[in-house]
Amino acid sequence: MKNHKRTLLPFLTLAVGFAVGAWLPSFAEDAADEAPLAYVIVSGRTVDAEGLEAYGEAAAPLAQAAGIDVVARAATTDLRVMEGEWPHAEGFIAIETFRSMADFKAFWNSPGYQKAIKLREGKVELDFVVALEGMR
Repeated sequence: MKNHKRTLLPFLTLAVGFAVGAWLPSFAEDAADEAPLAYVIVSGRTVDAEGLEAYGEAAAPLAQAAGIDVVARAATTDLRVMEGEWPHAEGFIAIETFRSMADFKAFWNSPGYQKAIKLREGKVELDFVVALEGMR
């Protein structure tokens, strides 16, 4: 019976090695998928809504490909300033997330989005667009 255990041990070691070897790459991929989200805060106002649909049609697919999720959007008149002052009397504020900062930057700097930005010129005035990496 002892000889049987000696024959089985190398086989078990090999099987465990293959199992761990197969599992490790998927673990690394899962870790790569866990990049912190990029949070984007936008403040501005629409000055001319006519023709703004063209911007949305051009920008939306690009943003969706980068994993956009609009977390909140409100008119600045609906904000509740809890401390300090909010200097922007009219307009909107939006909070968006993207899969990662790399995805957001790739979207923002893409030739397609740079063309889309031109479609909103004269229609939207932005106070700021701020991007920060979330904590995961």
